[in-house]
Amino acid sequence: MPESEVKAEKETPVSTSKIDSSGDLPPLPDQKPIAPSHARVVLEVVKILPDLAPAGNGPCSQAPCKTQVLISRVIGYGSGFNQTLEEGKQVRAHFPMSVKAGGGRPEITAGKKITADVRGSLSENDPLMVRSYSLLD
Repeated sequence: MPESEVKAEKETPVSTSKIDSSGDLPPLPDQKPIAPSHARVVLEVVKILPDLAPAGNGPCSQAPCKTQVLISRVIGYGSGFNQTLEEGKQVRAHFPMSVKAGGGRPEITAGKKITADVRGSLSENDPLMVRSYSLLD
């Protein structure tokens, strides 16, 4: 082998990392993967909107389900999530089972910080759909 090829072989850095070069990091052991079409975010509840669903007997006809939230941090996106969420931006969020406690869910009130898995809205004016959440405070 010519000396220049031997020298080049010696200078080539060898990575011992188990993370592939695409830059994707594996999920941390205590975090579950983010579902397709969802994003994981930290939200601060700015206010609970008093609107109730006009008809039916579902949870949103008996307690508020809509909120105004501040996106404090974007943790990550699942595959196929079609929006870009901006940290520091206020948006509306919908809690399909209401903001009241029940079924193992804690109550959501103004000023609370939560980590939430949200599904994107179909248009800019539609709220984010909160699929699951946990309190940070």
